[in-house]
Amino acid sequence: MGFAKREKKYKSKYNMTGTLGWIGNLRMNMERYLYFLHRVTGIGLVLYLILHILVTSSRMYGEGAYEISHSIINNPIADIGLFFVMAGLIFHGVNGIRLILNEYGFLLGKPTKPVYPYRQVLKTRGPRYFILLMIIIGAILLLIVGYELLLVWVF
Repeated sequence: MGFAKREKKYKSKYNMTGTLGWIGNLRMNMERYLYFLHRVTGIGLVLYLILHILVTSSRMYGEGAYEISHSIINNPIADIGLFFVMAGLIFHGVNGIRLILNEYGFLLGKPTKPVYPYRQVLKTRGPRYFILLMIIIGAILLLIVGYELLLVWVF
């Protein structure tokens, strides 16, 4: 007695692209762009976390190793990189809040009967306005972070 073979006729080429599928399907709306940027900023934040752990763990090897590691990253290019890390962190956090609110249905409105032509929920006013609000809050937070970093650069 054997197992039945599963047919692969329902697999599409987009299901088998892996991480290249993130950018391969760029015929997208705003939601897909935000989804793509959320993944990219997540990967960037993980890479920054690894770098941060390596730099701060250099203290284990003595004060000299700690000073050397900080002298390497204490330059204007690293400060610009820190600004991009903070921009990614702000975007990832604010977009994560939006995704949580979407997931629990707070932005989607009342459900309707599935009658053709189907209503596209993400094109209603709630999610659109919240995306706009997310952009405004993110820009304000980014201006605050930019001002703080500018104070560090100047003084």
